Amino acid sequence: MSKTTTNTELQVNSTASATTTKTSATVTYDNSITAGASVTLGNNNANLTTGVNAKTGTVASASAGLDGNNIYVNVSYSDTTEVHATVDSTVNYHGVGASTGADAYAKTGTEVSANMSIGSKGVDVGANASTGTYVGVDATGTVNLREASGTIGAGVTAGDHFAAGGSATATFDHGKATIGISGDVAALVGVEVDASVTIDAKQIQHDAKIVEKTVEKVSVDVANTVVHDAKKIEHKVENTAKDVGKSIDKGAKKAGKDIKKAFHL
Repeated sequence: MSKTTTNTELQVNSTASATTTKTSATVTYDNSITAGASVTLGNNNANLTTGVNAKTGTVASASAGLDGNNIYVNVSYSDTTEVHATVDSTVNYHGVGASTGADAYAKTGTEVSANMSIGSKGVDVGANASTGTYVGVDATGTVNLREASGTIGAGVTAGDHFAAGGSATATFDHGKATIGISGDVAALVGVEVDASVTIDAKQIQHDAKIVEKTVEKVSVDVANTVVHDAKKIEHKVENTAKDVGKSIDKGAKKAGKDIKKAFHL
């Protein structure tokens, strides 16, 4: 059964905060206004969402700390006015599916961000910066399988602006290995490319056990069938041999009688 959901949002923010824990510290500043609306159509296996949103103002944040045996640092600053029109779709059935997304936007202002995470889970580093006025389109596509997923994205921009950045990821967390790389460069006209792959080792092990059990069951069934059929063939051969033996014995006795009659014995 399909359903339709609508959503509207308006936020006026003017906040500043600082928080600390034993292993982390975070500072945020938000002086922005955002507004948006979206419509979603779909059912249990497929969804399509279209939306429009706008934002203006300044948002900045910085955080650093420890996450288990991993150290991380994230910094971002955005002073922009922007409008986005988005379309997203997903299809999923029994753990296998795909999703696509597109974002057409117009933006003016400055953005800077950097992130780093290094430790037992792997390495994830990146940095991006852009300034100016421009329009652009971004698109992404993801394929999800039970054992793995892959994502690729691309985008183009045009306008009086400059942008540069890149990131690389190689992590292993909760049985999932992720490798990704992205990069963008722009001067009047820009191009952006992103790609990543995640492999779920636990799911592979789980599916391998299912296959192993299935093969084992099929092998047992086949073996039982072969033994059963072999016994049936054995019985048929044995019965046939008995019948042949009886026929030979009967024929021999008849031949003996005929010989005796012929020689008057």
